[in-house]
Amino acid sequence: MVSLEGRSAIVTGAAVGIGNAYARALAQEGVNVAVCDILPEITALPAKLEAEGVQAVGWVADVSAALDVRAVVDGTIEAFGGIDILINNAGKAAISVAGDDLDKTLNDYEEIVGTNLKGEFLFGRAVITQMLAQGRGGEIVNVATDHGVTCGVPNELCPKLPTCPPAWATTRRPVAGGGMDLYDAAKWGLHGLAYSWAKALSPHGIRVNTMCMGATDSHMQRSWNGIAVGQEDTDPEAKREVDTWMRAEDSAQVVIDLLKEGPAGRTASFHNLCLGRPPELEPAPPNRYVYEGELQARA
Repeated sequence: MVSLEGRSAIVTGAAVGIGNAYARALAQEGVNVAVCDILPEITALPAKLEAEGVQAVGWVADVSAALDVRAVVDGTIEAFGGIDILINNAGKAAISVAGDDLDKTLNDYEEIVGTNLKGEFLFGRAVITQMLAQGRGGEIVNVATDHGVTCGVPNELCPKLPTCPPAWATTRRPVAGGGMDLYDAAKWGLHGLAYSWAKALSPHGIRVNTMCMGATDSHMQRSWNGIAVGQEDTDPEAKREVDTWMRAEDSAQVVIDLLKEGPAGRTASFHNLCLGRPPELEPAPPNRYVYEGELQARA
């Protein structure tokens, strides 16, 4: 395990929910943190992070807008002198189906694919050039969905942990769904980015890994389910639903454990955090689309 103290990170979509938990966890590890979000609440976060004794900066920014991405990346370099960690967390969920009319589809495409795929692509490309120029390696963590990697899928790589739900011990959990075609397409597109980036960047000591998130108590999950913050305190049905979700803080600890593996740790790996599965860093499964010999993580 390596220390993260003194490193510098960018966390996108950090105003609330999972991204907020990631930013706080990094600050607690002594990491200087730059944050961005489209929500105005992001402006209050840097001061809270600095209470951990680190430097922090923040921007209201749209990850799908190249000028906003450049402003965040350049501002981070100016504030911290470099970038060691990128957590591509910003995401947006919405219903889209094959029978939607063209006008709705075009708007949905810009909103959903723009945030979930284009945004991670833009931040990755902007940060990768900086990491290569620094020559000291780095960490990229993309946030995808358990729709693409979940219990039993791919079946031959599933670790079939004894702690997994009994229902999935002998059968595969279904993936994807008919009502989120653009969301699924965008998140599955992250697989292509991660494998390509990991293969190209491993000789430079830059690891690229992906968190495949299931239902977690977050702004996006609550918006999707129509449950306001605190509603579970007075609404028994809402409480039953919220109690099934994972905690953002648990996901953040998994990311911290992943980062602490250091340059000799896994790369091109997709970590499954779906409901019913223990929120912990599992052993790295064998890579499916990249030969191990092509991944030259630098010690």
